[in-house]
Amino acid sequence: MARTKKYKLHYKREIQPDPIYKSRIIQMIQQRLLRHGKKKLASRLLQKSLNNIRNQTQLDPLLVLEKALRYTTPSVEIQTRRIGGAVYPIPVELCYDRGLLKALRWILIAAKKRSAPTLDVNLANELIDASKKAGMAFHKKEEVHKIADANGRVK
Repeated sequence: MARTKKYKLHYKREIQPDPIYKSRIIQMIQQRLLRHGKKKLASRLLQKSLNNIRNQTQLDPLLVLEKALRYTTPSVEIQTRRIGGAVYPIPVELCYDRGLLKALRWILIAAKKRSAPTLDVNLANELIDASKKAGMAFHKKEEVHKIADANGRVK
């Protein structure tokens, strides 16, 4: 006799906005930077990065951040499906929240791969580049969209 499993419903936890900038996106980045429960360190790193953006561009760092996220957020993702012994990449449409999380992940990975000595400088430079439609995160999004177009993009 098969055992029945009782599934718990998982409710999506609402992300509270950042107390300084009153932005939900800042809080999401801070949670992605968090390591070993050291939230103060992640917060300080993000503040330094936003100050670097302000000093380099003389613009509001939140506007630069939103522009960078708008340019790097993908609308599709590639999932592989096995059909008849062959593996095909199939494009699947993304909801906004999942696309935003992918964009944040790509930006942080690209910032960690940069060669400047500190992560706050790298993150600031990657956000500035992404807001100018350049940088590794933007190119990653373009690459995903190119693969999706080649494999019958979802409308």
